[in-house]
Amino acid sequence: MDNINVKKITLIEYSILAVIVLAIMILLVYVSTGNKINFSLSNPCNIAYQPSVKKYSAYPKFCINKNKNYKATIETSYGNIHLTLYSAAAPLAVNNFVFLAKSGFYNNVIFQRVIKGFMIQTGDPTGTGTGGPGYTFKDQINPVSLGMPQLLINSYKKKGYTYVSNVKSIPFATGVIAMANSGPNTNGSQVFITLGKDTQLNGMYTVFGKVTSGMSVANKIGNVPVNSKAHHRPLLKVIVKKIVITN
Repeated sequence: MDNINVKKITLIEYSILAVIVLAIMILLVYVSTGNKINFSLSNPCNIAYQPSVKKYSAYPKFCINKNKNYKATIETSYGNIHLTLYSAAAPLAVNNFVFLAKSGFYNNVIFQRVIKGFMIQTGDPTGTGTGGPGYTFKDQINPVSLGMPQLLINSYKKKGYTYVSNVKSIPFATGVIAMANSGPNTNGSQVFITLGKDTQLNGMYTVFGKVTSGMSVANKIGNVPVNSKAHHRPLLKVIVKKIVITN
């Protein structure tokens, strides 16, 4: 009986070992074909690539670290634009941008609106200027930290703008990236990069980052010919190949 038990145990051990070896072999084949495996449990923003998804039912799960600044590279058909995203200044906008970029939402989306010396705009998967991710989210703007006069703040509030006091907003300047919208609290996926100072935009759009290099690329895009009668739509196709996020 003892000999039989020993044989049974040995057989079980061999079976377990065989399963482990098989799993290791599958893992090695997976990695060797160019796939990447991230074993980090501390980064909840490891978002699955979803290139075919251009509509979501709700604002994405909050996954960024509000104490971290993220880096983004917008790879365009005209060159790369590098950004720093400021999580503490606009956590909702940064979280949204990180999610959409990592999910592949911006891949092969065009710059659908360009105004020379003012801004370049992208993020609409339909390319019409009216599309979005299927949801909207609130502005995060602290007008006091922007130095806006109280009379102006009050006039914007009458138009429906709502403000917060728990962030330090980034003022508009050349080379900032902000959420495009169609009015108060209608942020989605569309964003724009400014080509001039444009302080008159303070209080109406959430700024969530700045260009750190590649401003020459942004200006190059800003100089493409456009149809001014069709919402400044570029006559040449300028494509966002993809947006890469690092932290």
